[in-house]
Amino acid sequence: MTSLSIEKPFELQEQRREDLTILFAAGPLERIELGVLETALKRLTREGRLRVIVDLSEVTTVSTLVVAGFVICVESFRSSGGEMTVTGVSRSLLDAFRMIDSSGRINQQTDVVAAIKAMSRRSAEREG
Repeated sequence: MTSLSIEKPFELQEQRREDLTILFAAGPLERIELGVLETALKRLTREGRLRVIVDLSEVTTVSTLVVAGFVICVESFRSSGGEMTVTGVSRSLLDAFRMIDSSGRINQQTDVVAAIKAMSRRSAEREG
């Protein structure tokens, strides 16, 4: 008897919490899906929603090429005045980030709750 494993398709869900937008990515993250994420970030920029958390804890597969594209996406969002924190990064993905983003430009937190706290502190420091 053979068993089949069917992977769920990529999904990007959005949740708003005051001035923060949280994007939850799930499933395989390949070049096409990276385009979906990039489109969402461009829309948020147009809407003036410039504080974003991207949660990758449910991402099942990602290639090094896509990690590089993701780093470029983050830099583009930042150059438009955005602030982004990435959460839920697996050990292997963390290693890929370290190789590609050796200067540590991507803000990372362990989970969404930690990211909200860190971004709230940064916001309070800017205002104070």
